[in-house]
Order: sequence, then C-alpha cells, then structure tokens
Amino acid sequence: MRLYAVFAPIIIAGLFLQSYMVNDNLGLDSSMGINTAELKTDMNSLQGYPAKFSMNDIKHGWGIDKTGLWTTNDGGSSWYHPDSNIVPIPQETGIFAAASFFLNATNGWIISSHGIGQPVLIYHTSDQGQTWKETKLPVTEDWEQGYSGGFIHFIDVNNGYVLLDSEPGLGMMEKSLYRTADGGNSWKRIGNLTESIKAYPTGITFQDSQNGWITSSNHGQEYILTFRTTDGGKSWKPEQLKKPAALAAFTYSNSYPPKFSGKDNMKGILPLEIVDDGIRSMVFYTSDNGGRTWKLGPQLLGTEAARTTWLNAREGWALQEGGKLVATVNGGVSWRLIATSQLFAKAENIQFVTPKNGWLAGPVFLKTTTDGGVTWKPLVSKP
Repeated sequence: MRLYAVFAPIIIAGLFLQSYMVNDNLGLDSSMGINTAELKTDMNSLQGYPAKFSMNDIKHGWGIDKTGLWTTNDGGSSWYHPDSNIVPIPQETGIFAAASFFLNATNGWIISSHGIGQPVLIYHTSDQGQTWKETKLPVTEDWEQGYSGGFIHFIDVNNGYVLLDSEPGLGMMEKSLYRTADGGNSWKRIGNLTESIKAYPTGITFQDSQNGWITSSNHGQEYILTFRTTDGGKSWKPEQLKKPAALAAFTYSNSYPPKFSGKDNMKGILPLEIVDDGIRSMVFYTSDNGGRTWKLGPQLLGTEAARTTWLNAREGWALQEGGKLVATVNGGVSWRLIATSQLFAKAENIQFVTPKNGWLAGPVFLKTTTDGGVTWKPLVSKP
C-alpha cells in the first residue's frame, strides 16, 4: 500500500511503498473482527492529533495515522475517532491515505482488501465516519485480488474513480480503472491501463466525467510521465508538458494530479517535483483553458511536494529550506516571503482553506493561522 499526496505522501525513489499498520491495541481479534466496546474505550483514551490530515473547511477535517481514522469539528482544536473507526479494515492492511478520498465534511471513501486473493472493498461514509457502507469492486484479474496499491478520486458525491495498480516487477506495473456514478454503491470496470500508462502512478484526478489525469514518477524518460483522458478514462495519451531545464539526465521527477478552480474549472495548476541527488525543488504548470494546454513556470528551490499546498489553482503556499514560508497568487510564477521561523523547518504538513485560515503540523505540534501565515497559535500537542 502507498500513501497519497492529499495527505503529503512519503516518496521513496518516486514510489509510494510505505504503509501505515493498525496498532494491535485497537480491539482486533484473530479473526480480524472489531470489538466495538474495546475500540470505543481505546478511542476515548487516545489524545493528540493525526499524523496526516486534511481540512475541508475552517471547522471540519479528516486525519489518518497508524491508529486509524480521525475527525475534527472545531478547526483542529480537538480530534476524535469515529465510533466505526478503521472502517472494519483488517489489521494487516490498515487505512492508507493513498487509497482514501474525503470530498467534504461528511463524505469519504476508502479502498481496502482483506489479503491476497480476497475481494477489494470500497467503504463509504456519508455521516463523518459514524457508519460505513461496504461495496465490492468487480475485479476480474488475479493481480487485482488483494491489490497492492491504489488511488481514488471523486468529482462530486456521485461520480468517482478508482485506479488499482500492482507491485512493480521487471519494470512493469499492472493498472486497472473503475468508475462509479452512484456514490460508490456500484462500480464498473473501464479497463486495463497497463499498456497506455507505462509508469508508476502518483495519483489520479478528474475535472469532469470526461477529462482526467494520471500522474507518475519520471526516471530519465524523454517526456514527463503524465497522462490525460478525454473520454472518461477509456483511452489515455501523454500530456504535452514542456520539460524544465532543471530536469537533467541524472535527476528524476514526480508529477502530481492537477487542481482546477475558477469559472467552469478553467484555471489549473499541475505540480512537478524534481529530485537532484536527493535535493528537491518544484515547478508548477498553469492552465487557463481547463488543462487543454499547460505553461511551465519557474523553479522553486528548497522545497518538495509534501511541503506545498494549494487553496485553488492560483493561490498556494510552500515551506522552503531555511525556515521560510512563501506564498503565491499567480500559480507559482512569483513568490513572496510571508514569515521566517524554525517552526517552518520542522513542519511536515501545511494547508489552507481560505487565504487567511491555515494549519501547520509537525511531529510534536499543530498550529493554526488566521492571517495568511504571518502568525501561528498552538492548537494541540502530542502527549
């Protein structure tokens, strides 16, 4: 299983191969059933905040760590585990941020499998994690049973996509795509994408029911491994992205799913992370026509994808080396210094839901800002 970018994934050689395992003390017995009473007791005793989280608005957010799923209703001041925590996902698989998607404060979906050869399940909540509905994905190939990795994206409460992929072997990685039009109650297999997506995916997003993108890691290929569909995922072609000068022979890159905003979602931002001898930097492609064409922006040194965040396709923030917080309002064409602090050097997660309201998290701190990042006040600390 692999972690997804919505929660700042850890990238190892461009692949998302690290997984969060569920703790032994969450009330899971040898048959992998859930002991609700023990689980509620453990939930009440848990303190702090999740390692990875995403806010939907000023008050509501979701989080994932090795203890399971968390939610907040007060802007991150307090966090709790829903009563149906860990979505009856078995101990050896856990909850994986790469395979989860939270559309808003109430609706979320998670992919899970109960082991090799077992069904792939989609869990959906519409009440902020209090209850979950289980649906079996109609997989058809042996490698999909007990899948290795996957990504999920929903356009709205009804229309969503699941991309499954296998462990890489001999330079190959199997891939298949599924779609739902009823919120995940039923799924239809679109097809096998192995031949058209010859890469290691980092994510998937759809702008609407027809236009979507699969982004990937790039290791010396002649073009950036980002792919687009205009027919709902049936066929995919390489996206025409100008190669940055910084992407030389001995560097590699990770492209990440574009974000769209504005009238009719015509404004787009597509991040590209460049890794040169372990040193990371970012470039951002912008679009004014819904992703039909992309314009390459300048390189932003001393940062990485996990330490950047976008409110929309033009307003973004980044944590740079040297404890700097910078921001842009033009899709990364230019950046301005917001503040300098050693706090920024230690932070692992930053996000904003308005131009003023944001959150900053590290191993032992969670802070919030109401002035765009100039000042920060503490919310909760790890016990």
